[in-house]
Amino acid sequence: MRKVLLILAALAVLLVATPAMAQDDYDYLEMGTFSIGLGGGFGDSDTDLGPIVISGKYWDPMWELGAELFTDGSFDDSEDYDQLGMAWIAYRYDLSVEEEGAAYIGIGGAGIFEVWDDNFENSFGPVALAGWDGEEWGLELKFGWFDPSLISLVAYYHFPSDFGG
Repeated sequence: MRKVLLILAALAVLLVATPAMAQDDYDYLEMGTFSIGLGGGFGDSDTDLGPIVISGKYWDPMWELGAELFTDGSFDDSEDYDQLGMAWIAYRYDLSVEEEGAAYIGIGGAGIFEVWDDNFENSFGPVALAGWDGEEWGLELKFGWFDPSLISLVAYYHFPSDFGG
């Protein structure tokens, strides 16, 4: 129940902190980009973390909201790997904007959803990210601290802004 309340609080902060969403006739889904990614993950827990990361996020140049799954590919109980999910919300700051893309850093909060193991002291903690987004793809390094830490490196495909519309 605590995780649900934390996620709802994070979404409420997002809605309050983004004034453009309060404007009349503003469609916030037109301003952002949906992305899906694949990469690798690791951490310093007692059990090895699922090495494959499947990720999805919705973002614009100022913020992002996403979720990812750390798995070994079996998607069932594993004795060798701790498989879990992570959801995050973060503020983004552009370091440099070039014609080919933009480099950024970000900070926010994240929650982890342990699927089969109890290796983490906290289920909610800070997350830091650094990445680069181009027209069609991007790359992001994420570090979450939940005692112990959780790290992922993901390559994203960005869906076109007119996707589905």
